[in-house]
Amino acid sequence: MSTAVWGVRGIYLAASVFAIALAGLVWRNRGRKGALPLSVELVGAGLWAFCLLVSTVPQEWLARAAIRVMYFPVGLTVAATLVFALEYTGRERYVTRRFLAALSVHPILAGLAALVNPSELFFAALRPASVVGVEQVWGPLFWVHSAYSYALILGYTVLLVGFIYRTRHQLYRGQAAALVLGISSPVPLNLIFLAGSVEFDTTPIGFVVASAFFAVAIVHYEYTNITPIAREKVITNVRDGMLVVGPEGQIVDSNPAAEQMLGASDSLVGSPVERVVTPEMATVFEKLMDDDDGEQTVSYGELYLRIESTPIDNDRGERLGWLFLLDDVTEQTRRERDLEQQIEKLDQFASLVSHDLRNPLTVAAGYIDQAKATGDVSYLDNAEDATERMEAIIEDVLALAREGQEVTDPSEVSLETVARAAWDSVETSGATLRVDADVTIVADQQRLQRLFENLYRNAVEHGASDEADGAGDTMSLSELVVEVSVAEETAATLTVVVSDNGTGIPEENVDQVFEDGFTTDREGTGLGLAIVKQIAGAHGWEIGAGIAASGGAEFEISGVRKPVS
Repeated sequence: MSTAVWGVRGIYLAASVFAIALAGLVWRNRGRKGALPLSVELVGAGLWAFCLLVSTVPQEWLARAAIRVMYFPVGLTVAATLVFALEYTGRERYVTRRFLAALSVHPILAGLAALVNPSELFFAALRPASVVGVEQVWGPLFWVHSAYSYALILGYTVLLVGFIYRTRHQLYRGQAAALVLGISSPVPLNLIFLAGSVEFDTTPIGFVVASAFFAVAIVHYEYTNITPIAREKVITNVRDGMLVVGPEGQIVDSNPAAEQMLGASDSLVGSPVERVVTPEMATVFEKLMDDDDGEQTVSYGELYLRIESTPIDNDRGERLGWLFLLDDVTEQTRRERDLEQQIEKLDQFASLVSHDLRNPLTVAAGYIDQAKATGDVSYLDNAEDATERMEAIIEDVLALAREGQEVTDPSEVSLETVARAAWDSVETSGATLRVDADVTIVADQQRLQRLFENLYRNAVEHGASDEADGAGDTMSLSELVVEVSVAEETAATLTVVVSDNGTGIPEENVDQVFEDGFTTDREGTGLGLAIVKQIAGAHGWEIGAGIAASGGAEFEISGVRKPVS
């Protein structure tokens, strides 16, 4: 027997052994997407090569039978490869029972046509080949079978190449490329045989080459340990950010959501974590990598991100890296902080009310008891004063609670008009108002008027004194002048200044005047300026206190928006 015969048999034997061995390896991971049809495809290829091996035996009847039976695994191989391509590229929804039933028609009909060969429509003749095996002279049914098979081959090749083009990660591109080359390797060698360029079927040589590419995909790219479709369908489209970090701290995979959250303009793959995030967040990543599992919320620019880590181990328990999930919890965190502030404010209100109401309530109760004991109703006048004091405290506390709410629907208002309207609604006892603020601003008119009213009351209550100070000076209300003016005007904003020529704010108290309950007047509630600060903050303005050039109190409200021209 010639060396050529043994060489051909060796190729057929190697192809069948390699294909069946790889099928067994893939079968062990049949629970993963695409593994089951790939193992079926490899079994079909192995049986195809084995039938060609049998066709080289001297017994002519056995050689002919092997060729006739061979077309069952031929059709099975092509059909299984299409199913694999559909599952691998994320189109498993098409792999229904009805689809599989329709797909199985071709292997069955092609196998039966080759086996029975009705009217010699599949094989025109089967005769011993000049070199080895059986020479096939094909009929019209064979060419129908071939055209259909190559249509399926074109279809699954387009699917796999399209996957390579779409995927963003080098690992999956390499894996898919190895699988494409492996699946398509037999095709050119089969075309050489069909063209009659050689006298024996060279297709199994392609199976040997394919086995090498499959080995690369399975061993180097860990095909059976990675599910690329999970990345294409879940990781890429999920709203949460995802980062896969290797054991050396390098980012080996990321999805668009993570890149958007971290403000990356290019792919993050290949970059160390500490180079793409802030030092604070890098510390969080390091801490989470030290723990088996964990999560932590960290600020990142204007965002708050909750980072959750999950270790990634292989089947042997070796640490491959970590999966980090990034959840944008900015709105949730802000709501929680607002709620905490509201709870803190309620605690302050409760403390303030319980403390400040206790004294006038005790006073009122004492005078009522005196009136009962003596029958002198004049004591009730003092009790009435105490109840009015309680009413003032309650109104201020309620106002303080309301004014902390954000202004959501501001409108264009005349600053001068609102300032004068506020003055008319306050008991000023002969004090004078000057307004140099003929401008239009964007604000909530009612709340802005309340802001001015509280500043005016503060000036009237604290700016004048009938008692001489250390220098022997006095200030009567008729001499008190309150001025509203505009300073530091820009194209978009301006600063409103409310000042007076009164006794002013003691320098040591300038930083305290806006605190809840702070007052230098035994009769005051200490909430008037706290309400002013709440109203300013609700508009997004900043307010500060100081000493005016005249020596009186001065309040600057900055960041007041002007209408868009």
